[in-house]
This record gives sequence, structure tokens and C-alpha cells, in this order.
Amino acid sequence: MVQERQTVMVLFGLRLKLIPKLTFILSEICLGTFPLALLSVKPAIADSPPAQVSQPSISPFPVSQRTQYQTQGVIFEAPPGFSDLKPLGGKTVGIVLPSGQARPVSVRLAELKPDTLGMATLEPREFAEYARYSFFGITTTPKQHKIRRFLGQDVTGDVLMQSHNGRIAYLEFYVVPLTLGRQLAIAFETDTELPVYLLEKTIQTVAESMREIPPKVKR
Repeated sequence: MVQERQTVMVLFGLRLKLIPKLTFILSEICLGTFPLALLSVKPAIADSPPAQVSQPSISPFPVSQRTQYQTQGVIFEAPPGFSDLKPLGGKTVGIVLPSGQARPVSVRLAELKPDTLGMATLEPREFAEYARYSFFGITTTPKQHKIRRFLGQDVTGDVLMQSHNGRIAYLEFYVVPLTLGRQLAIAFETDTELPVYLLEKTIQTVAESMREIPPKVKR
């Protein structure tokens, strides 16, 4: 009897807590102001802090279909259809994937040596901001950050949106540490009208295949 009475009291207490919440949700649904998509989210997810990671993994293109490039102190591969290496504005070189939209998918790179911009005197974030503007012409402020893996290390990058001739471009910008104090600045960019998976596959293919060219040490 005692155990049954305790069980009844616990259920009664839960009822008192849940009824106001359910009443609020039902009223919001009736008014059309409650986002129905949230009803399918598990409670455990809502309690978890948002992680600064990349989008869910999408399998990169098979090695047999990729094209290999060598520039700016690294070797990497890209999905089929990308152009040859060429100057891409500012002080960058890279590759582009033509599309029917206003802006193609592009991968732009710039090798930054220790004496670049007085790099040794700047904090990493300060240097990234300066490199974004001076080398890549990216003037917008990051909306969020992502962590991706380059050369066996996790690198935190910036996610940005930039207007271009009335269209909005999506960018991801990373500064990847190399040996001998060098760094590789790399930007992935595409028109927001293009399928997301296309850019995601490009980034994952480049990041997965990238390796550093051993620098020549002067004697």
C-alpha cells in the first residue's frame, strides 16, 4: 500500500508539471505559431549544446574519378569536372567547377610564409581575419564556425555569406598549419542556389586527400 501510494503521488506530481506545458504547446499549434518540426526532436537533443562540427559525412568521390593538383605547398585531389589551376583573384590560385548559377564552386588557396603580414606578431584569429580580407577579398563577418580535419589535425574555420551581383555566396575559410611556420589559407565557395551536397563532397574530397609537399630547407 505504501509503495502504491508513493507511485500515485509521483504520477500526480508529473501530471501537474506536464499539463501546463502541453496546454501551451496545443494553444500554439492552434494559433499556428509553434514550429511543428520541433515535435519530432528527441528531448535529449534539445539538452545538448550545439557542436561546432561539419555537416554529416558524405562519401567523397572515388579515387579513380578525382583529379590531382599540386600548388601552394600541398597536393590535393578534387571531384571530376574542376578546371586546371589558375589565378582566382587577390593573391590566390585555385580551381573552379562551372555551373549554371551566377557563381561556380571554387577552391582558392594561398600559402602564407612566416614573414607574411608580420604573422609572428598576430594572434591566430587576427591573422585569419587579415588573410581573409587581404588575400581573398572576403569582407563579411563569420556567421558561425566549423571544425574540419586537414593534414591529420582539427582546424576551426569560418562560415560566411557574401553578396555577389545580387546573389548570395556561401563560403568556408580555413587556415591550416604547415611545417616551418608556414600556413595554408583555403576558401571553399559556391552559389547558395547549388545543391549543398556538391560543395560538401568537394570539401571532404580536398580535405581527405590533402598532403604537404616537404619544403626545401636552405643549407
